Amino acid sequence: MKIRLDDVMQSMSYPYEASYYYYIPLETVLMFLDGKIYGKAVFGISKESETERRREDFIKLPDLGEEGRLKVMSGFVNSLDESESKEHLRTALSMADAAQYWEDMVAEEKLLMEWYTYRDEIHREFARRWCDSMGLEAVE
Repeated sequence: MKIRLDDVMQSMSYPYEASYYYYIPLETVLMFLDGKIYGKAVFGISKESETERRREDFIKLPDLGEEGRLKVMSGFVNSLDESESKEHLRTALSMADAAQYWEDMVAEEKLLMEWYTYRDEIHREFARRWCDSMGLEAVE
C-alpha cells in the first residue's frame, strides 16, 4: 500500500496532544483531539474510539511525543555554530514548557527557516523509516 510521506510527517509536526490516523479508503489523514475528530469528516467516525471498530480501514500515524520533539529541538541547537543564539536556545530548552514557545524563541533569534529545514529533514527520515517498518510505500 502507498502512503504520502507528507501525511506521515504531518503527524509529527504539531506539539499538542493530537492523534492522527490515515483513513485508507479515502487516502486522507484524520486528526483527533480529546477523542473528537477535527477536519474532514468520515461517515460513521466521529470519535477516536470508533476507529477501533474499523481497524482494517485505519493506520495510526506515528507521533514523536514530547520527548522526541525535545530531542529534535536539542539536535537543532547542537547543529548551530557557537554563538549567542545557540546559548540562548540551549537555555530556553531547559525551561519548563520550552516546546510550547519554541518557534517564538527560534524566530527571535532569526533562525526560523533553518529550524524548519532541520525539523523537516528529521521528520522525513523518521517517516521513511516508519513506512519501511510498516511495509508501506512512501510516495513523495
